[in-house]
Amino acid sequence: MKTKKMFCIIFAILIVAFSLCSCGARMTKEAMAQNAVYDMSDGKAAYVDVPERGGYGFSNEEAAYDSGESNEKNVPSETKSDYNAIADASSRKLIRDASLDVETDKYDEFISGLNKAIAQAGGYIQSASESGNTYNYSSSRYQQMEIRIPAEKLDSFLGSVSSLATVTSKQISVKEITGQYISTQSRIKALEAEYSALLKILEKAEKVEDLITIQDRLTSVNADLESNKAKLKTYDEQIAYSTVTMSIDEVERVTSAAEKESFGQEIRSRLSDNLYNISQGARSFAVWFLSSLPYILIFAVIAVIASVVVRHIVKRKKAKREKAEKQANTQSETK
Repeated sequence: MKTKKMFCIIFAILIVAFSLCSCGARMTKEAMAQNAVYDMSDGKAAYVDVPERGGYGFSNEEAAYDSGESNEKNVPSETKSDYNAIADASSRKLIRDASLDVETDKYDEFISGLNKAIAQAGGYIQSASESGNTYNYSSSRYQQMEIRIPAEKLDSFLGSVSSLATVTSKQISVKEITGQYISTQSRIKALEAEYSALLKILEKAEKVEDLITIQDRLTSVNADLESNKAKLKTYDEQIAYSTVTMSIDEVERVTSAAEKESFGQEIRSRLSDNLYNISQGARSFAVWFLSSLPYILIFAVIAVIASVVVRHIVKRKKAKREKAEKQANTQSETK
């Protein structure tokens, strides 16, 4: 009788596991197929799979997407089909990032204004590195920054940066992860359902072997569930905050805006650039020469001393040679 009961419990576990796995696979396939709705080029839908990346773990309390309300990351929670969720343009999951190259002749003023613009946008500096202007070596300063800005304020922030300095290069990338997002949600729901079913079976299990088998499966399901929740959390963070990579160069003369110039304007512009380069070259030489005077004087003194010594040696050799010639002439006359 006990053997028959154990067989029934194991058979029930296998049925639940197979049904939930097939349900999760079917929902994943549907989500991937629905993702093709967005990529319509030349009338043909195409699905591009983006590699999954790990993220930051978060508690079960933050998983509000399965309730009747939407959480602060705009995770869809309405009890409607995945197709309707994708068809709704507001539910598309987009990751927007930007990269800027900036130059300024007022470095400190720009950095101050940039910090204010970041604070006003509700963002923060994720990393920053600065070089230049050391004790033994002076040069223009350079800084590389990585900034996180709320996605809805990215455009206004980029506009603020453009008003503070000259932007020489700007790239904005947009990546859609709607399919991966919905697939991860579906996987989480399937795992939660399996976890609940296993808990109910665990309450009715009596034999130690059954308890161990069910507990092992619960551990595996829980690990998979937390991994997918962490992935969803990463998606939420990437969607909510855009990453702005910025390279800042301190220059003496900023690059002029690229505009179409007439023949005369182009001549004046290039003549101005050449005169500026010549003046900068002369200035650099003057700075180098005046700052190097102590070394130049030392080398001059060494050169003078070396010249005196060489001349003295030459004179002595010449005197010896003349004396030897006179002695030779005297001996030849005596003979």
